Amino acid sequence: MEKRAEDTAVRRHNFRALLGDGIFFSPALALFEPTTTIPLLVGRLTDSSVLVGLVGTLRLAGMWLPALPIANLVKHREYKKPWVIYGCLTRIPIGLLGMALLFSQHLSDELLLGLVLFTHLLFWLGEGCAGLTWTDIVGKCIPEDQRGRFFGLMQVFGNIAAFGIGFFVKWVLDNDAWDFPANYGILFVASFALFMASLGSMAFVKEPRGKVYQEAEPFGQFIRRLPEYLRKEPRFLQIVIKVFLIGMSSLALPFYVLYAKEKLGLPGGVAGYFISAQTLGMLVGGMLWGYLGDTFGHSRILGYVGVVQALAPIAALTGALVSGFSGRLGVMLIAYVLLGMGASGWSVGTNSILEVVAPEDRTVYVALSNTLQIPLFLAPFIGGYLVLIGGYTTLFILAAILPAMAQMRAIPKSCSRFTAEAR
Repeated sequence: MEKRAEDTAVRRHNFRALLGDGIFFSPALALFEPTTTIPLLVGRLTDSSVLVGLVGTLRLAGMWLPALPIANLVKHREYKKPWVIYGCLTRIPIGLLGMALLFSQHLSDELLLGLVLFTHLLFWLGEGCAGLTWTDIVGKCIPEDQRGRFFGLMQVFGNIAAFGIGFFVKWVLDNDAWDFPANYGILFVASFALFMASLGSMAFVKEPRGKVYQEAEPFGQFIRRLPEYLRKEPRFLQIVIKVFLIGMSSLALPFYVLYAKEKLGLPGGVAGYFISAQTLGMLVGGMLWGYLGDTFGHSRILGYVGVVQALAPIAALTGALVSGFSGRLGVMLIAYVLLGMGASGWSVGTNSILEVVAPEDRTVYVALSNTLQIPLFLAPFIGGYLVLIGGYTTLFILAAILPAMAQMRAIPKSCSRFTAEAR
């Protein structure tokens, strides 16, 4: 009886610690946002739309390229938290970049551009390592029937904080007291502080011992066994295909803010409003997807995330049909709300995988999912060429059609064979 009470106390402690991690992470990322602040900064430092598209490419490459090597490195380790912390150390250069931008009087635009892109890539490489092991920790610490609630609460509270951050971004970028690029330096120093708070909360997690493979495996042998994993759980591949189609929305992600500025004539300062609108969408989406996932099963609702994601570029295109500053701003705010709702659906894909795989296989399947998404890291880069060749209309049409295709075929409902060890 005492052991059961102790286990319940540990579960509650871990729920709160992981929740705090996610709540601080959301506003931190809003300040170092790959769809608003980073593309705007890169757009100020260069006229190349291809380099702006490279922002999204570096993000996806950093998230997914380390997946399989890290999975093989940790799949036989009972405790994954140290590897989360190691990956999070790449957040430190964000603070250094912020300081460089604050005191950049003698630095060239080319050097600053290189520093921004390098820091951006380094951060996402770290998140690619940390996120993989973090997902396994969530699977161990949060029971299956509470994961929708956990992710919903995490996104609700985190995005409330990020919503307020959007107004802070507008105030900083529009304030004449700070010249460019020192204003972006302020944003990145604040982002670094919040990322450190997120890491501090993660450090309090009391990770339970997990089911793992008994011994390490040579990487070459591990790679040769990957087809076995695909055959073992056929629903996993169906989930990955849907996630891939939804991910094709990244073709256009870095270009919404530039489209609003170049084609709709909106000032750069409205990026703060866009962050708040996107955050509002993530807030609504977090609650919606969490409720629907716990009620109907996450794999059953995954396709609807693609439908919502497809509505965002359609909304943006209608902005050209609207006259006046207020009307065009309103349409773009709707587009960003939809982007936020779609972006919050990442938890649906993650939970879909956790629903259908065995506990000891979680890290491998999440890594395999990330690896199969690697072609997507070219999507924003291709988006830059599409803008050059066919303009924003062509780009946004493709970014609408492909995610919507994720709803074409339903995934059989999971029988929920696997639950958290923490149950």
